[in-house]
Amino acid sequence: MPDLFGSLAPHTLPAKPNLERLKTEAKQRLEGLRAKAPGAKLAEVQHRIAREYGFAHWRELKAEIERRAGPAASPAAETAIGDWIGELPLKTRIALHIRAADGGGLAVSVDSHDFGFFGLVADAVKVEDDRLSFALLAPLIGGFHQALYQARWDPRGERWVGEWTAHGMTTALDFVRGAYPPAPRIEGLEGFWDGRVETREGLIRIIIRFKTDEHGTFAWLDAPERTMIGRPAVSVARVGRRVTVVMKTITVMGDLTDDGEWIEGRLIKGKVKLPLTLIHRPPGAAAPLPQRAPAIELDPAVLAAYAGLYAMESGPILTVSVEDGRLHMQPAGGPKLDLLASSPTRFFWRILDATAEFAVDPAGQAAALVVRQNGRTTRAIRLAAPAEEV
Repeated sequence: MPDLFGSLAPHTLPAKPNLERLKTEAKQRLEGLRAKAPGAKLAEVQHRIAREYGFAHWRELKAEIERRAGPAASPAAETAIGDWIGELPLKTRIALHIRAADGGGLAVSVDSHDFGFFGLVADAVKVEDDRLSFALLAPLIGGFHQALYQARWDPRGERWVGEWTAHGMTTALDFVRGAYPPAPRIEGLEGFWDGRVETREGLIRIIIRFKTDEHGTFAWLDAPERTMIGRPAVSVARVGRRVTVVMKTITVMGDLTDDGEWIEGRLIKGKVKLPLTLIHRPPGAAAPLPQRAPAIELDPAVLAAYAGLYAMESGPILTVSVEDGRLHMQPAGGPKLDLLASSPTRFFWRILDATAEFAVDPAGQAAALVVRQNGRTTRAIRLAAPAEEV
């Protein structure tokens, strides 16, 4: 009888072989073989396939495939695989991604869309009968918190009905199949933005960090003097130059400058609106602003004597003006920033690590301006007085 199979072609068994695929292949080969030998049997084809993979018998090949696959997944485990969404109190959204783990079992990762955390890996994942449980170590303001989730499968509602335990409190949390859409993606804000607001208690530093990735754009706010660290934004929006960051209790709203390095605006809390200018600090930028001496109030006539145009040694023209009882300075093409007085002639910027000192003539009028910033000293000569003085 001729060799109906042809020469033996060796194959390498994949790391995760599929027994059903090999069974289908055997049946397809049998159909082709019976065109030449109607009496051919399936066992002969299976034996041939086993030998191609280096096994003496089909049963040995089957045993090896089952060994590599590990224990069969339980019905509950098969039900759990997929994407799930749920909501904690205060409308805090949680998403679960449950996948088959390498080597058997399940792997769970958790997203917190409202806190901007994604892909947090859970441990102690367990599925038994109709029960699902896992533990999680998640980032939290000022540290981390441990959470435990335990649930049972509700076939009628097609959901996991369970409880989320964290901070010593247990809250009902159910999951249904689904996925949350990504947040809006906003360009031009990535990185840290520093600023200060003036309150009755003094200057308060404000830091906002923006991060943009495949999940969208998210923001977090720090106010160290108020022990606020890593507070997540509820939403981030940009329309043209206008940037709006909404937190649970405050809103920051302002406009980007032409160069995209400043946001000039306000911090709003209830009916209180405080001026706030933020400067972009890319990675590796200067350290936080130093502590300042308390600002002092100056007579409006003293401030008016400093107003005018100043030509810096490097070329740019500075405009010094008085608005709302406060001295302001604006470089050509740059933002207008207010100055706070530490003495009758010395001032500092609210958000810059820099100082300005005016040199005055015997009549009390400013003749020059010295700016000190980042170890550099730059002198500017006054060119003209404001229009109302001419």
